[in-house]
Amino acid sequence: MIPLPFSIILLSLVTLLVYLGFAQRVLDRMRLNDKTAIILLAFLIVAHFIPPIQVSPVLAINLGAFVPLGIVVYLLVTTSSSERLRSLLLSVTVASLLWLTDRFFPLEPGGFLFDIDPLYIPGLLGGFLAYVTTRSRRSAFVSAVLGVFLLDLLATLVIFLNRHPQQILIGGGGVFDALLLSGILAVAIAEIIGEIRERIYRGPAKIDNPEDGDDSV
Repeated sequence: MIPLPFSIILLSLVTLLVYLGFAQRVLDRMRLNDKTAIILLAFLIVAHFIPPIQVSPVLAINLGAFVPLGIVVYLLVTTSSSERLRSLLLSVTVASLLWLTDRFFPLEPGGFLFDIDPLYIPGLLGGFLAYVTTRSRRSAFVSAVLGVFLLDLLATLVIFLNRHPQQILIGGGGVFDALLLSGILAVAIAEIIGEIRERIYRGPAKIDNPEDGDDSV
């Protein structure tokens, strides 16, 4: 039996939850329906098996990593201009914080006060910052995924500028799994915080700017 990658298992579980209707509330807040969500999740599963494309002797691109970015573009295009701007600003913030954690925190779990895999940090940052600033699940997904990709592009640029003689794979080296995990975890974090806040106040929280299309609670 061939072991399946964790990202495929995670996507399959999420797809099953969507199909059974358990994610309806989250999808409603992200302005998505079941059919659209399942199609997007299917694209993500297929993307895992897309081979990298060799652009030059030292540069290759994992095309599968651009599928999550395509979903980010879809979410940005189908939302309001104000939320779009906030999502992009959050993405830059998440990328900056990730860059700082890479520079000043140990890369191995348990090396800095807490035992946490660095793979989970983008999702935690994206979900928490998105909820605190916008209460938007869309912004949580966008900022987490785009933040990881921006950091990967920055790392690629640094390698090019320093002229390191090594193979560069954009969207590779675990970045694809990080993109998927970050997006799903960010939405989950925002949803969990929202649910806790609802129960504390015993009812749905007020949407501050409904005209902006926020999916907040």
